[in-house]
Amino acid sequence: MTVDVIGAALLICACGFLLRGLGWRGAPVVMAFSALAVLRVAWEPLLSVVASIKEVGRWASVSEPLSAAVKILGIGYLFGMCADVCRELGEGNVAKAVEVVGRVEIIAVVIPYFKEIVSVGTELLG
Repeated sequence: MTVDVIGAALLICACGFLLRGLGWRGAPVVMAFSALAVLRVAWEPLLSVVASIKEVGRWASVSEPLSAAVKILGIGYLFGMCADVCRELGEGNVAKAVEVVGRVEIIAVVIPYFKEIVSVGTELLG
C-alpha cells in the first residue's frame, strides 16, 4: 500500500504541475478529485487500523472513551482535509466555515465526557 499511495501521489503532483504550467484553470478541481483517489487507495488499510484500535479498546475495557478518541481524530482529519481542498480551490471562506463546523462537531463528541468529569469533580468537592 505504501508504494501505491506514494507513487500515485507523486504522479498526481507531476500531472498537477504540468496542468498548472499549461495554464489550465481546471487543474485544482482535478487535483482535488485525485487526492480523493489517493485516499481511496488507502481506505481498506485505514479501516483495518480503526478496527484494531476498537479491538484493543474492548480488550482493555476502555472502548467507549477510545471510540470517542478515534471519532475525534477522524473528524479532525476529515474536516481538515476538506478545508485544505477548499483552500486549494481558492475558497478560503468556505474552508474557514468547514473548520468551524469541524470544531463544533468535536465539541459535541466531547461534551458528554466533560459533563461526567464535572459531575465527578463536584461529588469529590461536595
